[in-house]
Amino acid sequence: MSYTGFSIQYFVLIGLVSLVLISCNPVENLFEKRPSISGTITVDPALVSHITDRDRLFIIARQVEGGPPLAVQRIVEPRFPLKYWLTQEDVMMPGRAFTGEAVVVARIDKDGRAGPPQPGDLEGAFKGNPVLVGSQGVDIVIDKLYEEKRSP
Repeated sequence: MSYTGFSIQYFVLIGLVSLVLISCNPVENLFEKRPSISGTITVDPALVSHITDRDRLFIIARQVEGGPPLAVQRIVEPRFPLKYWLTQEDVMMPGRAFTGEAVVVARIDKDGRAGPPQPGDLEGAFKGNPVLVGSQGVDIVIDKLYEEKRSP
């Protein structure tokens, strides 16, 4: 049986050729197609006991010049090591482009609210800060514990 002059074998052949072409040209990671900062976050083994299931992880990219964060990601119940990608979708101010240099920090926050670090919070920064948007391998070790300030 043929369909307007084409046999079923023809359609099967076209389908097989398409599969071969697709397998030779795999789909790229979606995050590689748009500007991002990516890496892995780990916790210093000496601080792991300070982490609970109620903690929240904030991954923050700030412009070198200061001001409000360029991009922030909030993760509930983080598990480490944690792979992350900051992208345009994480930008705090609508219409602002995710470009330029940024200082990247990861903070485990005890109260789950954004803001300056409080006693009990843990933090780490990329040792090679600042980085360009588009950088990969921006690995962070959370290695600082904010402690209660003691009055003199």
